[in-house]
Amino acid sequence: MSDVRNRLLRLLPRDELEHVLMLSEEVPLMKHQLLHRYGVRMQHVYFIETGLASVGAKVAPQKFVEVWLIGSEGLVGIPLALTTNLHPMHRRIVQVAGTANRLRVDRFQQAIADLPTFRTVVHAYIGSVLIQTAQSGACNTSHPLQQRLGRWLLLARNALESDEIPLTHQVLAQLLGVRRAGVTDCLLQLKRDGLIEMMHGRLVVRDPFRLAQISCHCWSLIEREYKRQLLNRCAPNCGSLVNRIRRPPAMSD
Repeated sequence: MSDVRNRLLRLLPRDELEHVLMLSEEVPLMKHQLLHRYGVRMQHVYFIETGLASVGAKVAPQKFVEVWLIGSEGLVGIPLALTTNLHPMHRRIVQVAGTANRLRVDRFQQAIADLPTFRTVVHAYIGSVLIQTAQSGACNTSHPLQQRLGRWLLLARNALESDEIPLTHQVLAQLLGVRRAGVTDCLLQLKRDGLIEMMHGRLVVRDPFRLAQISCHCWSLIEREYKRQLLNRCAPNCGSLVNRIRRPPAMSD
């Protein structure tokens, strides 16, 4: 249990964590693997240990726009904590390969009903996601592309708990809802400024402090809300989570 990396599960008291792990199975996550398909019955919930998944909203018959990222700070399948409708309005796809603890829907929903801290942690995470999606929507209509790109890079860095971000220019363009050429231009400027390095199929954040400074304040608002929801409302051992959050210095409102 000391090896559990998912930051939601790490908030659980020992007895509840043991119970959730007993109900779950560790599974690999393969790049481009579809965890949930649009309109297709969901079978499982995933607590990501390593790797990165994205949630895509359908905006046309064959087009999705990625609306948020999920790494070790979260879980894939939050609607199942709130509803019995198992047919999602969003797809969920693996962007960076890794591993996850997977629970069948019925076991997840039973754990929500039986385990009070588990229920509180999951609901607090849902609250933080609502803030993230609302803030991201406002950000996308108000801030220049470079600031929005900085926000996504910082969120991805936190979700992966790594300075190395194996996301392509195309994926970042999908996350931002813009043309790939615009993302490439911004990344080249960040590289010239010494904030990142660019390699084939991945980026490395070299100066997260300066990256935070050139990004909009939406990054710090989203990160702070995650802390507020999870750390102020959840289990007494949540100090372990504080030590695992990789973030630049606090920014003013």
